[in-house]
Amino acid sequence: MAAEEKCYEITWDEATGIARTDWLPGAVCGIEEARAVDAEIKALGQDKVRSLVDLREVASIDRPAREFFMDRNPNYRAVALVAGSASTRMLANFFLGLKRGSIPVKMFTSEADAVTWLEAQP
Repeated sequence: MAAEEKCYEITWDEATGIARTDWLPGAVCGIEEARAVDAEIKALGQDKVRSLVDLREVASIDRPAREFFMDRNPNYRAVALVAGSASTRMLANFFLGLKRGSIPVKMFTSEADAVTWLEAQP
């Protein structure tokens, strides 16, 4: 996937130790995008990361992508999903409704609350 085709942005915040995924406005995430995000998170070289996923601008994340993210436990310590509108809250609830893995996942409407929660995760 070429950089100009990416519908997300991954950043690493050294101060908080949090990997951040921002979905761009109208982004549609399928399995290819899910694998690309996971590869970029792994390429950060930070072992298991605490991850903040901003879903506020995403249009959709299909079921195979959602299941892929929930199965990628080896790369994550905890995941905070930030949702704003009713549709992104519904999307976040789909994540939370999938089979529970070994990592904590929680939905927030406040980014500050999400970061505070992530920083408290071991």
